Amino acid sequence: MEIVEIRKNDDGARGEARVRFPASAPYFAGHFPGQPVVPGVVLVDAAVQIAAQAVGRPLRLRRLAYAKFTQAIAPDQEAVWAYQSVPDPEDAGRLRIIGKWNRDGAKIAEMQFVAADKGASDEP
Repeated sequence: MEIVEIRKNDDGARGEARVRFPASAPYFAGHFPGQPVVPGVVLVDAAVQIAAQAVGRPLRLRRLAYAKFTQAIAPDQEAVWAYQSVPDPEDAGRLRIIGKWNRDGAKIAEMQFVAADKGASDEP
């Protein structure tokens, strides 16, 4: 994944990122040979990485609450991740992130997840 541009508000709680998925990425090799597409797990991971850059600290996926994929992204296509994040009401050290992936205005996926600081305890 290559982040082309990130635009965010001052605290990183809301924004969007333009992302390109290079054809040379190893996940394309086995994900539908002959007609490669970006795997859904890569979109989830990219969203977590973007959230980490936006808030300025390393994050890891803690829980995927919801994900719905409606269109595929081919190699070298750009997509936009528009998101908002709030502190998780169950634990202020975690972020609840809601967002949508789109390309040229068409929805690709939407998801909601909880992310925590890398290295934070796995205790509930």
